[in-house]
Amino acid sequence: MQDDYEQQGRDSGADGEALATDFPQQAALPKETADNALPPDEYPFWGWLDAALFAVVLVFALVVTILMGTGVYAVGLVPMAPALILAQGVGMGVALFMLSRLLRYRYGVGLREALQLKPPQRVLLYCGLGAGTAILVSVLGFVLRISELENPMKDFIRTDLDLLVVAIGATTFGPLFEEMIFRGFLQPLVGKLVGMAAGVMATALLFAVIHGPQYGWHWQHLMVITTAGVVFGVIRWRTASTTAATLAHCTYNLFVVIGAFVQRSQEMGG
Repeated sequence: MQDDYEQQGRDSGADGEALATDFPQQAALPKETADNALPPDEYPFWGWLDAALFAVVLVFALVVTILMGTGVYAVGLVPMAPALILAQGVGMGVALFMLSRLLRYRYGVGLREALQLKPPQRVLLYCGLGAGTAILVSVLGFVLRISELENPMKDFIRTDLDLLVVAIGATTFGPLFEEMIFRGFLQPLVGKLVGMAAGVMATALLFAVIHGPQYGWHWQHLMVITTAGVVFGVIRWRTASTTAATLAHCTYNLFVVIGAFVQRSQEMGG
């Protein structure tokens, strides 16, 4: 089976992040490795055991932090939305920190090099792709009449403060952590197993399923989220940069949040 990540092409352009057919060869060999560690000879160099360990840590961290956030809300210290958004961010952050320690211990490679978190390049291009994706899914959502569907997110966002907190999380650490987990860490591993095209789709489907409870498991919402996930996955694949996918994701979420603010204003005005 051909490994699309392993068949890597040459850098193109000065910034090395152009939309190339394959990943640049140096992406498989991070520069910063421990002196006593063998450099990885293929990308991704981690395996399913690493993925299983990370999954256990991630679930445990999220459960603990969400329970803590729920407790903070229950005693009346902060509203529900800020408590849970912050709890999820802390949980994913802790899990990613543990992943960085795991990769450093087993392979001598840091998280930034492993997940290809390159310095931002072609920011306008990737932000434009994110904005275009938001417009595309908005049209798809209109056709599917998503706004008419009841879902837990509508009950979760009750006030303007709730929406503001969700907006901040959705345009900052939320996309960054999600892209690091799904496109940065998981997608290369799945792509190595089943081929990159199928890997992009499989990761996008899992990305949608994880968001399913937030939207009442409506297939319309799952289709929209899968579509966005495919776009982010293709960007990650063709640029060898999780940063590029994160820029698109942040912009996509920004447009979605703006749409939510507009819809809320119209409902209150009506």
